[in-house]
Amino acid sequence: MIAEHPLISVIIPNYNRGDLLQETLGSMLRQDYTEWEALVVDDGSSDNSAEVGRKYMQQDRRIRYLARDREPRGAPTCRNIGLTQSKGEYIIFLDSDDLLTSGALSQRMATIKKNPELDFWVFPILMFRDEPGNATTLWNIDNGESDLHRFLILDAPWQTTGPIWRKEPVLTIGGFTEGLTCWQDVDFHLKAIIAGLKGQKFYNLPPDVLYRQHETQSISQGEISSPAKLKSRFDVFRKQTLAIQEKKITAKTAEEQVMYDLQLLGGNIAIGAAKALNADICAKVIRFGSQQGIFSSEVVRQLLMFLAFYQLRLNKISSLDARVKAKTRMYRQDSNIGKHQYKKTT
Repeated sequence: MIAEHPLISVIIPNYNRGDLLQETLGSMLRQDYTEWEALVVDDGSSDNSAEVGRKYMQQDRRIRYLARDREPRGAPTCRNIGLTQSKGEYIIFLDSDDLLTSGALSQRMATIKKNPELDFWVFPILMFRDEPGNATTLWNIDNGESDLHRFLILDAPWQTTGPIWRKEPVLTIGGFTEGLTCWQDVDFHLKAIIAGLKGQKFYNLPPDVLYRQHETQSISQGEISSPAKLKSRFDVFRKQTLAIQEKKITAKTAEEQVMYDLQLLGGNIAIGAAKALNADICAKVIRFGSQQGIFSSEVVRQLLMFLAFYQLRLNKISSLDARVKAKTRMYRQDSNIGKHQYKKTT
C-alpha cells in the first residue's frame, strides 16, 4: 500500500540524463520500504528526460516530474524547488546518475528510529564505473578527524546522497546556495556543520548508495579554470570563512586548525586562479584572506609571486616550473576520496 503522506522525499535534479535517470528511478521502484516519494526536478533538458519522467509517473504515483520554474539554472535551484515541494519529514538528495540499493530507505529509517535526536544521519557510499556490480570502492571513510576540517581541505567524508536529513533543519539553513557552478555540496555541508546541525556517521552499516564515476570525471583536487567556477570557489571560501568567524570557535587549538585549513583552501583557490591567468579572482582571494587574518604577509607575498610567475609565462621554463610546483604543493592536501576498498563483513 502506498502512503498518502510519505515519510521520505528523495529529490533528484536532472539535466539531459534521461537514459541514466531510468536507472536511478528504477532503483527507487526496487526499494523494500514503501513510504517515499521521488521528485525529479528538471533543469531544462533537451533529451528524452521528460518522456522518461512521464513514463515513471504513470508507472508509480509516488514519482513526480517537475520543471525548474525560476532562475538561476543549476542543480542547487532544482534541489531547493524539490525541497519546497516535498511532503516528507526526511530528505535525501540523489543525483540523476546515481542509485540507491534496494534496502537503502529501510536501513535509514531503522537508523533514525534508533537515533531520533539527530538532524542528519550519514551512510557509506560505494563508487562504480560502467556497471553497479563493479562497485568496490568507498567514497571515503571516517578517520577520526573533524568533519569541518575534512570539508575545508576538500577531503569530503561524504557525498551529497550520503546523508538523510530532517527537513526542517535543512529549511532553516536555507537549503543549497543557488548559482554556484561547483563546490555546491561542499558549501551545503559546511553550512550545516557551521550552523551546528547535529549529525552522525554510521559507517559500520552496509553502503546504501552507488555513486557513478564517469570516464571524464576526476575526483581529485585539480584546478577548476573557468571564470564561473573560479568565482564559485571564491564565493564559497568567502562565505564560509565569514560564517566560521561569526561562530567564534573558542578552543584555541581548534581555531588554529581551522585558520590553517582556511589558509590552505584560500591558497589553493588563488593558485588555481593564477594558473588560469585570472588575476581578478586571484587578487580578490589574496585581499580577502589578508583582511580576515587568514594570510600572513609572507603568504600574501608568496601568492602574489605565483600570480606574477604565471602571468609572465615563466612556467614555460621547465626548471622554474618544477620549483614553483614544489612550492605550491604546500597549499594542497591529499584527498582520500575513492582510495579505500570496501571490505564486506559477514
